[in-house]
Parts: sequence; structure tokens; C-alpha cells
Amino acid sequence: MIMEERKLQVKELLWTKLSLHEKEWVEEKTTIPTSEYSKKFPIFFSQASRHIENLPTLWESWELAKIQQLYPDFDENEWTKRNLVRVYLMLSLQDRDNRVAIKSFFGIAEMNELIALYKGLFFLENADEFASQVQEGIRTNMVNVFDAICLGNPYAAEYLDDAAWNQLILKAVFMERPLYKIQNIDKRKNKALAEMLQDYVRERWAAGRNVTPEIWRMIHGHLNADMEKIVLKKQFIDPERKAITAVLQQDPIIEKEFWDSIGKMNISKT
Repeated sequence: MIMEERKLQVKELLWTKLSLHEKEWVEEKTTIPTSEYSKKFPIFFSQASRHIENLPTLWESWELAKIQQLYPDFDENEWTKRNLVRVYLMLSLQDRDNRVAIKSFFGIAEMNELIALYKGLFFLENADEFASQVQEGIRTNMVNVFDAICLGNPYAAEYLDDAAWNQLILKAVFMERPLYKIQNIDKRKNKALAEMLQDYVRERWAAGRNVTPEIWRMIHGHLNADMEKIVLKKQFIDPERKAITAVLQQDPIIEKEFWDSIGKMNISKT
């Protein structure tokens, strides 16, 4: 799908959610000459905070189905009109211009703008060209920005290499983010990550500290002998006991719903 087709699809869905003033503002900004638009993109992106309401949008089931074709598992509760307008502004850049315009803006964007940028990258036809920017973003200490990269965003699983993906998961564990909200997390399991996480578990336990029960989701299928011995000597309570039991049974197929339930149980406990 070329960028123009994707832009039209987003516009079709977005337009029914905007007020007359909002539509007029977006139309005015996105119909100027291409070369001028590229230069003014950062200004328009920032000005959206003054012209577009930062409110969640309500979607019909058929609308959600359409937008999820562009953005898998799109969650209406995690997106506001302003963020979607900012995605449309990103899509209004030409492929040949968007990499420079968007990457340079990352260096000056404030927190809410960064959130919209990271959430919106997956919509771009050339989304893969921004993998290094997302990898850099993983280092952020701003929880809201990290969540925009990590939670409910299909970008990481689709475009990051194993080293960057593993870094993201480790950071999510350190920051105690809900792993079950990371899209396609099970598809990106790998032995190197499992080994790093088992080292982390040993360090935490040696210091008398707990780990999130969700960590076993990424260790499942790669439990090493040393870790198994340690686990068998300890006693656990749910939801960690439930997760560890599944890992020890070494069942090659454990449904996504099972691991998601571990995450939700963990949140309800805290």
C-alpha cells in the first residue's frame, strides 16, 4: 500500500471524529505545497495541541476493524483525536522527506509529541527506516514515552532486531511495565533473552527481592538446568506459582490467554 492510500484511509476514519474547526485546520495545513509542508511540519505538529481536542474517540466495530488492518490490535482507549491527527500529519509528508523531517523533530519534541511520534511510526509505509530511532528511544527514562514505544505498539516486534528487542524487554522488566500489553511478545521469544532474564532472576532473588511473574513468559521453553534447580527449592504463591508451574511442565504450547491472565492477575495484586 502506497503512502497516499494509507493517508486516505486514515483520513476517512478520522474525519468523522473531528469538529468542523478541527477539520478545517487539518485541511489547511496538509494542502500546502509539499516542499513548504516538509519545512513547517514540526510547527504544525506542535500546533495540534492548540487546535485538536485531546479526547478519546469512540469507534464503531467496523471502523475498528478497518484501522486494525493498518495498526494491528489498535486500542481505542489508548488513542486520542490529537494523536490521530498527528499521525495524519506524519502521513502527509512524502516518503522522500519524512525520514529527515520526523527524525530531526525527535530531537526537539516535548513529551506528548514524542508519544505521538513513537505511536505513529508504524502507520508509515517506510516504518522500517525508523528502527534506529526507536532503539534510541528505548533508553528514555520517561515512562509515558517508553510505554508509547513498548505497550500496544506493533512496531517493536515487527521491526527491531533481536538485540534491540531484548533490550526493550529487559527495560520493560526493570521499569515494571505490564509485559502482556507488548504486542506479539510470544513471537519474539529467544534463548539469549531467556538467559539474560534468568540471570536477572538469580540476582534479584539473591538480594532478597521479587521479580514480576510475567518474566516466566519469556523464559518458557528456555529454562536452564541451574535455574530449574533453584526454582524447585523455592515456594511461590499465585500468580507466580501458576507461571512457574507452566514453565516447569515444559509444555511447548501455552496459549496467549494464559500468559495474559498472569499479567492481569499481577496488576490486580499491586
